[in-house]
Amino acid sequence: MRVLETTLLTGPYDWDERALPRREYETRLERVRAAMTQAGAPALAIYGHPGNYSALAYLTNFVPKNGPALALVPREGPLRILASGTPKMMDAAKRLTWVEEVRPLGNAPKTVAEFLGDGAALGTWAFGALPQALYGGIAKALAPRVLLPLDEALDAARRRKSPCELELMRGAARFLAVASDAFAKSLRAGSGVRSAALAAERAAIAAGAQDARVMASLSAGGVPLPLDAASDERQLDPANAGIAVQNHGYWASGTVTVARHSGAAHAQARAALAAALAAAKGGAHLPDGIAANAIGLALEEGPGDRLELGAVYAVTSSATEGGANAYASALIAVGDKGCEVLWQGAA
Repeated sequence: MRVLETTLLTGPYDWDERALPRREYETRLERVRAAMTQAGAPALAIYGHPGNYSALAYLTNFVPKNGPALALVPREGPLRILASGTPKMMDAAKRLTWVEEVRPLGNAPKTVAEFLGDGAALGTWAFGALPQALYGGIAKALAPRVLLPLDEALDAARRRKSPCELELMRGAARFLAVASDAFAKSLRAGSGVRSAALAAERAAIAAGAQDARVMASLSAGGVPLPLDAASDERQLDPANAGIAVQNHGYWASGTVTVARHSGAAHAQARAALAAALAAAKGGAHLPDGIAANAIGLALEEGPGDRLELGAVYAVTSSATEGGANAYASALIAVGDKGCEVLWQGAA
């Protein structure tokens, strides 16, 4: 189940070398350049915008808070970032990344063409989200040179989490536990769903989360939905919530059910989740009816039809009884012989 996304980015995004050291990015850059070499791309352009910046952040830590941005990556030599904003805003933008050269986006097609030089092809990553006008401008400026999508290879590399990334996701999982516990405690104290959602967000932020987002059901056993100021229904039984929290750019998410009494649907959902966790390992297909998606710098980094070794997944099972939905979910890191459960919703 998708948790609410927003293009209003809050929380600290400056590069913290204690959490993500330079050597982490150097290793990632080696992987990216190996993919470029294999594809025959002398340069790579990575796109990001405030609503989707995971590819850009993976290599540069740069989060485009003010609008679209591009990272330009040569096969050898320093990287460059083109960021939305005026020249006076670039000093603040530089704090978001380890990349030393950060310039205004300006005439991006002209800059990209000059950066590619005599190269025959420009590798691209995340260009599927590029506005049509900007895409057309870059393609025209490069003609007859071609744009060469490298998403498949680079997305696969991004899904394989390093020990450093796993530790950050363990931290996110701890914040998720705090948030889900606060949601349940608030409901059981008599609060409405919106008040419980706010309590969950505040608890996660107070614990140290970078960001927290909660959706909740507006009817007993309903699917979690975005909440507004009027959505504070009380005495929903069961009440469902989709919760996502962020730690140094990395997300953890889960869907929880809070009920006064555990019914058959909740028991069925928990049993299905237990079977899925028992089967989870690299290369495995989860049982039918289980929803799974890779997660990390984005809430969704790819489908979980076949679990990839080294990836982290949000796994959810659901069941219905009398028109009411119940959920059970977990966050898992996939190994070759099983999985590490980073978080699991309370029974």
